[in-house]
Amino acid sequence: MTNTKVTVSSASDPKDASRRVRRIVDKLARSRNLNIDSVRQALRDAIKRANDMRALGFLHYAGVLDLHLPDGTKVAIIPDWHIPAHDRQVTFMVKQWLAEFRPDIIILIGDAADMFGLSRWPKPPRVVANTQMELDETRRIVDEVIECSGCLHLFYILGNHEDRGRRSQIDPNGNVASLLDPTTNEPILNFHQLMGYKPGDPITFIYGAFEDGGFGGGILTNDEIKFIHGNKVRPKPGASPYAEADAAGKSIGQGHTHRYAKRARRNTKNGLIRSYEFGFLGDERHPYLGYAFNTNWHQGVASGHVHGGLLHIQMVPIKKIKNSAGQIQSVMLADGKLYQSSGY
Repeated sequence: MTNTKVTVSSASDPKDASRRVRRIVDKLARSRNLNIDSVRQALRDAIKRANDMRALGFLHYAGVLDLHLPDGTKVAIIPDWHIPAHDRQVTFMVKQWLAEFRPDIIILIGDAADMFGLSRWPKPPRVVANTQMELDETRRIVDEVIECSGCLHLFYILGNHEDRGRRSQIDPNGNVASLLDPTTNEPILNFHQLMGYKPGDPITFIYGAFEDGGFGGGILTNDEIKFIHGNKVRPKPGASPYAEADAAGKSIGQGHTHRYAKRARRNTKNGLIRSYEFGFLGDERHPYLGYAFNTNWHQGVASGHVHGGLLHIQMVPIKKIKNSAGQIQSVMLADGKLYQSSGY
């Protein structure tokens, strides 16, 4: 894979569409005596005030965290990345989208790190497994996402792949996993510690109730939709979060399955229940992902806007197309802009 450039274009003018939009926004702001940065800061302050549980102040949290977002908040939802088995071209494209979308909150839905080196799967011959390299690459990309997006806070829901660290300690001796770091008084080799983040960083790691990953932990936004990594796996796209929503009695957004779909239905108890699964951003050709065949996996991300006290989600699928030269490239259409990689 080559680190070729990702380009952004629009149907009308591929070169200066974003600059024209920015000029229009600035002109409108001046005519109404508004300062865009001040408005954005006011929204950030409103988000902080709305979260009386200090939801933006935790470095890590075990269980389901209540997150209250005021109207106007923008949210980006990023599914299973499986770094360093990620699709590098798609990653460049997603970062370009984040830089222009400017979300206030980012939710990583789990399995951002693959943790192949600690996997129980047999390692294929000549495939190098280096856990420190995986952690370093994941940290680099998460830092880039926070910086390029300008987000107020990033929530990292742990998946079953991040939980490989804990399970690797349990396998030889379960008592090892319960040992506490004398400095932090936390379980040794916990994931947020391995990633090197500290209290005060704009990130919160969401664990399960027993400080595990991939199952019980999540975020409940505005008492209406719960984001989890997911546990139930069904063969058809859309069926897995549908089953999770049935079990929870709430709207569900999940990762884990690598499938991409949404469904909605009404019931007499809770009204409209929505269910989403957000796909993945991995590269199926990577040897770390060689354990799956005939995958039926789909790439994509999602954006959200809070209006009327509810988080409204817009699915943004990523598709592979052939250009006029016969080369495969990735494309996604978000907010009327076409993002495309220069290769695959």
